[in-house]
Amino acid sequence: MQESKRWSTTTRYFVLILVLGGLIWLAISARDLIGPLAISALLAYVMNPLVLRVSKQSRLSRQWAVLLVVMLFIAALLIAGALIAPIIPAQISNLADQLETITVQVQTLLATPVTVFSVQIPLDVVLANWPAITQDVTQPDLLINVVSATSQNLVWVLVVVFTTYYLLLDWAQLRDWLIGLVPEPYAPDMRHLYVDIRRVWNRYFAGQLRLMFIVGLLTGAASAAMGLPGAFAFAVLAGLFDIFLSVGPLIVTVIAGIVAFVAGSTYLPLSNFWFMVVVVTVFSAIQLLENGWLRPRIMSERLRLHPAVVFVAVVASLAMAGILTALIIVPLIGSAMVVGHYLYCKILDIEPWPEEKEEHGELHQAASGG
Repeated sequence: MQESKRWSTTTRYFVLILVLGGLIWLAISARDLIGPLAISALLAYVMNPLVLRVSKQSRLSRQWAVLLVVMLFIAALLIAGALIAPIIPAQISNLADQLETITVQVQTLLATPVTVFSVQIPLDVVLANWPAITQDVTQPDLLINVVSATSQNLVWVLVVVFTTYYLLLDWAQLRDWLIGLVPEPYAPDMRHLYVDIRRVWNRYFAGQLRLMFIVGLLTGAASAAMGLPGAFAFAVLAGLFDIFLSVGPLIVTVIAGIVAFVAGSTYLPLSNFWFMVVVVTVFSAIQLLENGWLRPRIMSERLRLHPAVVFVAVVASLAMAGILTALIIVPLIGSAMVVGHYLYCKILDIEPWPEEKEEHGELHQAASGG
């Protein structure tokens, strides 16, 4: 059999450029898939330990363990939806009534102009259009549009579910296939990089769980101290929703504000309106504490990143790319630093993992002497 003709250096670089260009074009063309695929990867990563535990405890094959875990996850979502869906119309109607009540009370409270440096500011003028705004917000068309958008996104939900299933089922094969693409002499380096990157993501999720616990604890303690009804429930909600960064805490703050206005404090001598202001302020302060100090400190400690880098990365991602990117930007930076360190060492001909080389040399020396 005739030997395959070797490519010249120019041809190899030309083909490499074409392949990279094609991958970039594919990424741009399929950018709408990036979000669902990222969600699927996160779900698979989080659910994988549960799959391993189920497979070990029940002695089921991985295929059946994955199917069982995914079906239980879908069942939990369906049950939650079935429990929540019937109360949504009543809650929307109640929210509309509460908004109208808040409007009347705020207009009455602010009817007296505020004097600042001998200048009277008629604050009631600012709220002149408020009834129209609240009426527009609570129109039935808004609910119809939300339902319509949800039904249109059903396809993406199916994509996420099936992608998560196959990632859980075949991740080991996919990992080995990706490592197998690397020439054999570099395969050990690729495996080492994979382990280091996996360690980064494990540390990130451990840090996120720690943040969720702290935020839930602070929220519960503050709610109990203010006399907010359902303090324990708000502690759980704040901890769980904290994973959604600014959106989740905002939802919890709005719910807490509505409860504070409707029910009032159990012992603070404040009107319901001012109690709502206090609750919203305290919840916002907890979020400022988390985003400005807790998150940068905990993530920098876990991933060995400077707190300023973590803070700027999260804020910039929220502003420019959305919540999904902000959710994974910190471990992505940590992973990029792992790869960057490896490339830096290889370019300068430095051992990327000197500690392991020394340990291996010591063991080899001991084995030779023994």
